[in-house]
Amino acid sequence: MSLELRAGWSSADITPPDGTHLGGYWGRTSGSTKVLDRLQAKALVLSDGETSVALLVLDVVALAAADVRVIRDRIAAATGISQRAVMVCCTHTHAGPLTLAFRGMGEMDTDYMDRLRDTAVSAIATASENQEPVTLRHVQAPVQIGRNRRNPDGPVSTCAHVLEIAAAAGKAIVFSHACHPVVMGPSNHGISAEFPGAAARVLEEAGVSLALFVNGACADINPRITNGTHHQVNELGGELGRAVLEALHQDGVEVCAGAVAARQEIVSLPLLESPGRLSLSVQMMVLKARATAKRWLVGGNYWEQLVPRAYLQWARDAYDQKGVPNNGVSSFEIQGLRIGSVILLGMEGEIFIRYQLDLERSSASGPIVLCGYANGCIGYVPTADEYEHGGYEVDEAYKVYPSARMISPDGEAIIRTTITDLISALSSS
Repeated sequence: MSLELRAGWSSADITPPDGTHLGGYWGRTSGSTKVLDRLQAKALVLSDGETSVALLVLDVVALAAADVRVIRDRIAAATGISQRAVMVCCTHTHAGPLTLAFRGMGEMDTDYMDRLRDTAVSAIATASENQEPVTLRHVQAPVQIGRNRRNPDGPVSTCAHVLEIAAAAGKAIVFSHACHPVVMGPSNHGISAEFPGAAARVLEEAGVSLALFVNGACADINPRITNGTHHQVNELGGELGRAVLEALHQDGVEVCAGAVAARQEIVSLPLLESPGRLSLSVQMMVLKARATAKRWLVGGNYWEQLVPRAYLQWARDAYDQKGVPNNGVSSFEIQGLRIGSVILLGMEGEIFIRYQLDLERSSASGPIVLCGYANGCIGYVPTADEYEHGGYEVDEAYKVYPSARMISPDGEAIIRTTITDLISALSSS
């Protein structure tokens, strides 16, 4: 029996108020001071008459898995869509509000977080209520706005995935490219959806009803312009948007429209051991002295004290094993949404680009779009061979995240095995 595919989409504003603490960088000197461009929650629901799946994209830096569970539960109650069939992706803009409890970046606005969750649920509900028959098409757009920030000769994404969902009255576009939204640096205090928002505006101004950007495995990928201006945000975003538009005017792969499916796996990734308690005790004494000295130098300046206090808090949390549940492992979600022959593969973290490129090369059943910052964010997820090179992503970034310890390189084998099994199950369902 042939199933008719239907889809609906919607969007809503999630721009925070002035003064909101921003996520993504240490070292900022205030909360937000202006709005450079507005942030959006964008929702897409697809149904084949028997099963429904939902994609929610938020212009924020990241969400905790606990917040995602709340959103999923409320979406299920409002629409009947299964929690495991809802994928919640963050674009990872570093010019948006603080929406994950990073150390050293200020305080989350609880009222804003309540509004964000409410708006997210409402956007999916609206999309679910306004479905109509659609056809699907997948194309790849040759484009590269990023560079490997750990190795100038390292791997990088050279294309964008584009999924066109066309109805009689308009079309939605899901597009993905792996690159950190950090064109503007920590000196920026303006709210912005960064280059993903600029690319989406190019598409929507060209007649696309709704453009949803899903970031890829961009943990080690920066844009070729950093510490730049909002003009340069629009420049790089415009380049990406125009590449997607050009690809849409070419012949693409017709996606078998007839079925949607979802699978979800939660795995346990081992964590590296913390330094011994004696070493941590010494570090705490040194870090406390530095924090005290900083406080003496800057007086009551809240912002100047954030970073030294963050390092000290990490050492205390590591000593107390705070944020290290389940005997030294971290839960990690891998989720797949199958839409025709396309699979959206969501991973809960900052994923290194090699995972994405290996998937794209090995896929025989159809296009696979790796979606980073999906359904939470545990921190950086390197491939095992990257640990010996150290660097910020391996040696330092975990001190910013709520967990006090870095995941182990042994996690790669667990992740790859789970991905293979999940894709196989989705492809045959």
